[in-house]
Amino acid sequence: MMSAFARGLRQLRFDFQRYGVAAVALVFGVALIFGTLLTSKTINDQLSQGVGSLSGVGDVAVVPAIPGTTAPESAVAEIADLPGVATWIPTLARTSSVRPAGTVGIGHQLVVTGYPATFNTELQLMRLELRGRLPAVNKPEALVPADVASRLGVDVNDSLVVASSDGTTQLRVAGVFNGRVLGPLAYDNIFIDLSYAQMIFNQQGQVSRIDIQLAAGHSAERWQSEYSSSLPPLFKVQDTSALNSTLGPLIAVVSLILMIASCTVLGISILLSATAFQSVVNARRLTYGVMRAVGARGSWLAGAVLCEALMLAFACSVLGLGLGFGVSWILNQVLSLIGNIPPATVAAGLWEFLLAITSGIAAGCAGAARALVKVLRQAPLLAISPEVAERRSGQRLRAVVGIIFLILGVGSYWLDSVVVKVVGVALSLAAVGFLAPLILVAATRLQIFKGWTGRAAAQRLRKHASLDSTTAIMGVVVCLGAALVIGVGSVRSAMMEQIARQFGADVQISSTTPITEKLDERLGSIQMINRVSDTVWDRGALEFQGTTSQIAILAVDPNSYFATAQLPWRQGSDGSAPLALKNGGAVIIPEALAASNDISLGDTVRLSRAGKTLSLRVVGTFASLATGNQVVMGRDTADELGITGSNGWNVEAKPGVDVAALRDLIADSVADIPGVSVITAAKMRERAESELGSYAGVAFGIVVLALSLGAIGAAGLFSVGVARREKEFGMLRAVGATRGDITRLVAADALLIGIASLAGGLLVGQLAGWVLTQLVAGALGVTLSPAVTVLAFSGIAIVTLTALCLAAIGPSRRAARIEPVAALRAE
Repeated sequence: MMSAFARGLRQLRFDFQRYGVAAVALVFGVALIFGTLLTSKTINDQLSQGVGSLSGVGDVAVVPAIPGTTAPESAVAEIADLPGVATWIPTLARTSSVRPAGTVGIGHQLVVTGYPATFNTELQLMRLELRGRLPAVNKPEALVPADVASRLGVDVNDSLVVASSDGTTQLRVAGVFNGRVLGPLAYDNIFIDLSYAQMIFNQQGQVSRIDIQLAAGHSAERWQSEYSSSLPPLFKVQDTSALNSTLGPLIAVVSLILMIASCTVLGISILLSATAFQSVVNARRLTYGVMRAVGARGSWLAGAVLCEALMLAFACSVLGLGLGFGVSWILNQVLSLIGNIPPATVAAGLWEFLLAITSGIAAGCAGAARALVKVLRQAPLLAISPEVAERRSGQRLRAVVGIIFLILGVGSYWLDSVVVKVVGVALSLAAVGFLAPLILVAATRLQIFKGWTGRAAAQRLRKHASLDSTTAIMGVVVCLGAALVIGVGSVRSAMMEQIARQFGADVQISSTTPITEKLDERLGSIQMINRVSDTVWDRGALEFQGTTSQIAILAVDPNSYFATAQLPWRQGSDGSAPLALKNGGAVIIPEALAASNDISLGDTVRLSRAGKTLSLRVVGTFASLATGNQVVMGRDTADELGITGSNGWNVEAKPGVDVAALRDLIADSVADIPGVSVITAAKMRERAESELGSYAGVAFGIVVLALSLGAIGAAGLFSVGVARREKEFGMLRAVGATRGDITRLVAADALLIGIASLAGGLLVGQLAGWVLTQLVAGALGVTLSPAVTVLAFSGIAIVTLTALCLAAIGPSRRAARIEPVAALRAE
């Protein structure tokens, strides 16, 4: 007798078509999990490598304790006196807009990095593949990476116009070099002398980073462990957490959505595998019965089925790994573009391979578990007897389990743990899988069909569980789609609310660099303007009761800002809060920041920036998503923290003025300053909706993928069901049923399944959407409210019913072609 493995391999080859639907789901599930793991790993590796503008020059990098700010250059002397420090290289990096001289437009967003030109001798030893020379001390000269020079269309001795605190500064390209020598963060950088950088950005005596070269015999790891605590309070050893602050929330949300989708697809694949193996075992009942009757052990037969499951799962997992590389590459390219970092090479470690393979094999074996139990328990005589349709059983247990899962899933909404919320979403999806078949039974009692075919379909579904798996799968798919739509809708709703209020000025002007030159005089000559309010943006740290949070700072003029824009208040108002800012010593903070730090209205917080600290009273809170953790203070208070210049202007037009024409006049007035953009409120909202549309598109793509897999599963299960009902259809044809009757009989099954899956999926999907909204809010560090849109739910309903109807076309046509005599002869 052949071994169980050999028999399993042979049976898998013969019955592979029966496993097609389950195989597709397994491949997609493994691909999504593997692709998500690789994407997170490669992007985080890129961030870990990029530890500063001159990455690779120093052994250790030291940065201000508050990321994104500067520190006094005078404090560098204390770092230079630490043991093991051989050379220290202070730098100042500022994001600005750069364009070739003689061109117009906003320009390219680049980082202008100032370094001591006295370090040129050491740079020349690094084999920069330099054309030209290095910048001279305190001269308007720039060193440009070759890829940046190509993008700008400049070469040695050409001129660049850079946005600076004086409006514009011209730099001559002294040299072009191979940027790869300096590491990944030479990407999108140009380099000038430090003293000249401090002058043009109005940052005299300030640095944003110190690269340390250690003396012989000192390792970076040991130096950090021994002396990082000895650094001046304004500095810290740079790690990847600061760099992760920009892309971290984005990666977290994308990874979260992909992981939920991956787990859902794997869950669907388990259901499809269970149905496929159940179908295969039912088709072999007679064979298994005979083999058991002649002495074959049930464990041996079950072993053969288990071998089939393992081989199928392993093959699908391998295919999923290959597809996962493609998924990761696409996601990596998209995230790299959004995050403005070089695309990373997709590389996988052993644990990613093992986790993906293990997930696929576990899903395949879980799907085969029920079939294995049936083979083990199958009695020979019962197996040889004629097959009967699977009748319903354990409905009360199913209902109890589904309700318990639903209660636990909804209960996670009030708990703060991210892990608990993830489990809550998973339990909500599982609850739909248990409850959807029960809703199907209830739907069959509705008098929605007039003809005998509909009543017959309802009666059969009420008594038999042949399509319960299809209903459960579609219910889970609809639930996932509804939850994703609510999560994305909550982000969109919060974003649009804030944009409509905080960015409500008729025209907005923004600059990549704070400008000390007042644009008020230029704008004052435009008769169409009624009011202008200037703002400036910077970074700092907020401390309350021993907890420190990195924040952004928006400094406004209380006398004019709130006349051109407002905040989406949660506590405070357009009257009381601006008055408090005008009186000084006050700050307005985001609601999410207040909630996470347990800050209440009237509390006093400490705000620090560049070595200066102020105690400020909280006078209001507002909903924040578009601006993240940005706090709002008066310009006089910001001056005390050393925040000067302006990089934003809100413009209010006079009544009756054409806003588009005003925008054009303003754009002409500031056209000579690179990095300055002018946009109307309507265009701002349009741009926001466009950006949100791309975000929503990702979620909708996942919904479409899930619905597509559901449709494939429905089609496969319908086909299997039709194949098992040929005798039934033949008898119906023999007693007078037409081909149209058979088609309507199958279509009625699809419609009833659609009603049940939509009823359960949309209802539980709303609850899961509330939990998912909290998950996204936690990942983004904001406060969100669930947003339910009838239009989105209508779209899900249309897509679901269309998918089921399309899935029913093939099986119904096949059923209608069955000839009565042929079906009655078939065994």
